[in-house]
Amino acid sequence: MKKHLFIALILVIGAAKMHPAQTRKAPPAPASSSAAVITNHRIYNEGPPPALPRAGGTFVDPTFGTTIMRVTDESDGTACNNFYSYWQTFNLDNTRFFIACDTSPKLYRFDPNGFKIAGKEPLFDRPPQGSGYLSAEDAIWSGTSATVLYGYTGLKLYAYDVASRSYTLVKDFSGELASGYLGQMSKSLDDNVFAFTKKDSNYKPLGFLVWRRDQNKILRNANLLDFDEVQVDKSGRYITVKAKFDRTVDVQVVDLQTGSVENLTDPAPDFSPGHSDNGRLIVVGYDNWNNQYTIRKLATPHQFQTVIGFGNDWSQANHVSMLADNESWCVISNYTAGNAPIGPFRNEIFQASTDGSQKVRRLAHHHSVYRDYWDTPRADISRDGKFIAFTSNWGSTTRRDVFIIKVPPMVP
Repeated sequence: MKKHLFIALILVIGAAKMHPAQTRKAPPAPASSSAAVITNHRIYNEGPPPALPRAGGTFVDPTFGTTIMRVTDESDGTACNNFYSYWQTFNLDNTRFFIACDTSPKLYRFDPNGFKIAGKEPLFDRPPQGSGYLSAEDAIWSGTSATVLYGYTGLKLYAYDVASRSYTLVKDFSGELASGYLGQMSKSLDDNVFAFTKKDSNYKPLGFLVWRRDQNKILRNANLLDFDEVQVDKSGRYITVKAKFDRTVDVQVVDLQTGSVENLTDPAPDFSPGHSDNGRLIVVGYDNWNNQYTIRKLATPHQFQTVIGFGNDWSQANHVSMLADNESWCVISNYTAGNAPIGPFRNEIFQASTDGSQKVRRLAHHHSVYRDYWDTPRADISRDGKFIAFTSNWGSTTRRDVFIIKVPPMVP
């Protein structure tokens, strides 16, 4: 996955400024729900991290005025995290979400109207009969059922009902793959098209596999020597494949309906998407050469427009989330991995318009000091766009926690 490549390059610029952790002072009073969302491109200094409540408590971002919940604290473990910007934390109706603490997945019951945690329990605490434990990192909520999670173990894909705590075998790929493991799952929103990394017995990536459920048909089974990842778009028609195909091509867009393949070059003229997420028939991704995010239609991937540009501030790495049904906005989580000319959005989680206007909705500073990959926020948004989950060490050297931003409603 490309998420490690840009980090490695940017670290040579310098180290991030560190803040002391604060955990037990009383949190500030909540801001008015009528407070306006900041939409300019000014620089807002991060400042010291606010004092934190206990798990389940809320506080207010002092710069942007959003309400934030602390989901985990010392009682949950020392290393708590959501997983990634394109893997869902929240289920279909926000009544459940899952994270991990000290590598153990946890399932939470959530009251989205009251913005409260209603309960929690272990997730995947027992394996399906005759199989190993499911991978939690890339388990994905169903797009049609609020209680179903899809996950895999070995070469088997399962549907897990969190209400009944029961497994259903969806597909055993041992007939198509003689040995090895599945990895890095993605799927269409209707739970019909699934894509995986193929791994050998030593977990080395070998290429990718795409399967269509209603036809029980392998649509693509490719072996690639220098493979990164594959991702299905929400419609299930397209996949984006990231690998080193030759000296300039490192992304392919494959139309699963027609079989056509478009090669995207990096750099010019295509400036192929680096960190990226697929929406419905679109992809939003980072342009490593021009320090910007772009959007392009998967039907015409050589044409693109700028979502947001960061100018000369190369000190920030980032991730993007397109999980919301409203694809007029994407969520970008910047994190500082060096010292360079400082621009706006430093260590921020914000929304950027995908219409080319470079409009923004600035939501929160995440206060995570980057030391390794798991310190990055990897913010992901709920289907209805009301909540964003992210990880932060809050300036601490000894722990990480999960937080949820209550996203202010869109104003027509």
